[in-house]
Amino acid sequence: MGDPKVYRPSRFTVMTPHSAGGSVLYNSMRGSVFYVREPVAGRVHDLLHNRKARITADADADLVPGLAERGFLVEEDHDEDAEARELRDGRTTRTDRLELILMPTEACNFRCTYCYEDFSLGRMLSGVREGVRRLVRHRQERHDLRSLSISWFGGEPLVAFDVIEELSEYFTAFAAETGVDYQAGMTTNGYLLTEDVAARCVELGIRQFQITLDGPKHAHDGSRPLMGGGSTFDDIMANIRAMAASDLDFRALLRTNFSPANVGSVPELVAELGDIAAGDPRFAVIFRPVGRWGGPQDEDIEACSGRDAELAKLDLNMRAHGHALAGGDLRTLRPGGSVCYAANPWSFLVRPNGVIGKCTVALRDAKNMVGRLTPEGELKLDDDLMRLWTDNDDAHDEGCRSCFFRPSCQGAHCPLIRIQDGVRPCPPQKVWIGPNLQTYTDLQRTPAGASHG
Repeated sequence: MGDPKVYRPSRFTVMTPHSAGGSVLYNSMRGSVFYVREPVAGRVHDLLHNRKARITADADADLVPGLAERGFLVEEDHDEDAEARELRDGRTTRTDRLELILMPTEACNFRCTYCYEDFSLGRMLSGVREGVRRLVRHRQERHDLRSLSISWFGGEPLVAFDVIEELSEYFTAFAAETGVDYQAGMTTNGYLLTEDVAARCVELGIRQFQITLDGPKHAHDGSRPLMGGGSTFDDIMANIRAMAASDLDFRALLRTNFSPANVGSVPELVAELGDIAAGDPRFAVIFRPVGRWGGPQDEDIEACSGRDAELAKLDLNMRAHGHALAGGDLRTLRPGGSVCYAANPWSFLVRPNGVIGKCTVALRDAKNMVGRLTPEGELKLDDDLMRLWTDNDDAHDEGCRSCFFRPSCQGAHCPLIRIQDGVRPCPPQKVWIGPNLQTYTDLQRTPAGASHG
């Protein structure tokens, strides 16, 4: 027999107490979350609390192999920093993937109170549409493209559904011809997503939808009215019911933006959604605090932020679980799960006039106008501006490099925060890791549909 393996605690492991007793372990390189009861939790703490400890299986034969298997312990000569660099480099250097966030129009049929857009651009120009087609073809011919992701955004993308149909027909034919993996989704207010439109989207390969509902009818209609005024809630809910009643193959993420004004009524919406989609794996829910995102009414918005916002979000996730609705936030704890799309060199926002951006929020920020798409399919990019978004992360931030959460966010949770405010953009799930891990554990341990206490 050879010498026994020697381990040390992973620097990407955290251990936090659970309110019901015991502790929760988390490793951001593996995405491992593990709940341990007392008295085992005490033994685990003794093994892991000293980062410089050297541990063999003899230290606790019942625990050490399992802790090593889940990544909470690593072999003593394992270079975790190199592993983190490889994770980041694997994301930033790949050329076989292309993600296009396409705005078929910046017009919208809603006038949400917190909206930051100015609706200045109409339908995507024909030259831009041709440029998109040629760009995709060039990427496949020049870079051996293997994965194409299309995200339809607006304005309200369904206002220009004919543009979506035109380009989607090309994408589906292109994927069938080349064997490229093609996935498509849409961020929509849901008002025009009727049964027939949803079926046509799925036929075109658009199978992922994000639809926003700001609480029950009285709250939603107050913050998300039609342009010119008028209720939108009932029509959206009718469309969601039709999707739930169908046999279509899709995934719908139902998003609620909450603020101090509406957060108390959100559980009412959750119950209503549970009546429609409980146990349906095609539906999931997420909850996001309203922020001041640069719109004309920012000063009048009652934003929700900090610990209170995070605790409210976690409470709503538990309530949704109680109605057998899946949550859409669990991926943020996985390696790369908290990285913003704008930090990826292969992700581009294409506006209707051909201007290329990186972020869907800062549409009027000159630093977000990183280039232009030509009708010939060429991306004319400003390399310095691109680096602001794609090379402004844990590779250059000592604090990020030493952080336990590094593999998940890679210092790139929100490049916009670094660019506009010059500060490290730590994600809320890292800042309040204890409540997040407890909620994650409770979601796993509580049967779906069990009442929220």
